[in-house]
Amino acid sequence: MTDMKHLADNTRDAAQLAPKERIAYLRVDRWIDYPRALEALDLLEQLRETPERTRMPCLLIHGESGIGKTMIIEKFRRAHPPAFNRQKGLQDIDVVAVQMPPAPQERRLYGQILMALNAPYRPSDRLSAVEHTALTLLHKLKPKIIIVDEVHHLLAGSPRDQRASLNLLKFLSNDLKCSVVALGTLDALAAMHTDNQIASRFPDFELPRWQEDQGFRRFLAAFERLLPLREPSQLSDRTIVSTLLRASHGITGEVTALLIKAAEIAIHCGAERITADILDKVGKSSIH
Repeated sequence: MTDMKHLADNTRDAAQLAPKERIAYLRVDRWIDYPRALEALDLLEQLRETPERTRMPCLLIHGESGIGKTMIIEKFRRAHPPAFNRQKGLQDIDVVAVQMPPAPQERRLYGQILMALNAPYRPSDRLSAVEHTALTLLHKLKPKIIIVDEVHHLLAGSPRDQRASLNLLKFLSNDLKCSVVALGTLDALAAMHTDNQIASRFPDFELPRWQEDQGFRRFLAAFERLLPLREPSQLSDRTIVSTLLRASHGITGEVTALLIKAAEIAIHCGAERITADILDKVGKSSIH
């Protein structure tokens, strides 16, 4: 067995486990820093630290499905977990994260907020009751950021429901004096731009597809340190980079899935490293 200096310390320990345990280790979500994600986290942190003012800054983060939006939000939420406030008898929650319902309606969005806060909610409740409960609780908790994922679902609603949901996002920011962050696919940009006031209130931040550049190579080098393989794979090799980009179309989630599957094969076959041949086979099987 090699000294495995190509691996991070925790991964080096995992690489000494039995194949079944190493494969289980592979399948656990892990955060990997890369410049665009760190930019997004920095913007979120700036919003969280913004003092109350008349017009709170907001943000739209958009990119294709699987590009890494949810991972960024989960990383941000883990950095700011709820903490119990003895004086209030409630939790201090800086970040409230919900999803835009598949059928966008004000009542359902308020319901999502109540569920995120572990508050009672019945889908049959009238809008006025759900709104009152949600706003009363939000004013007590005073979150600094409300994150609304899957904003592209707005396009599934009627023009009236779209306008009402967009106005609700703006209202929440104004009423609670907190920032609202919207996330979605490229369609989210179209949804937000149906209202000029909303578009100006939510500047957009794109998470683009990966390209063959140093940023992608650094991402792969960092990823390799977390794969419990006993031999270095040299993922920044040009052939491997090209294969990954071709098979994944530059989507972060697809890159991750390909590497994990290739690592599983490398463990099973005893290669202990990801080769261009292994990756090529995995890439072709993912296409067909």
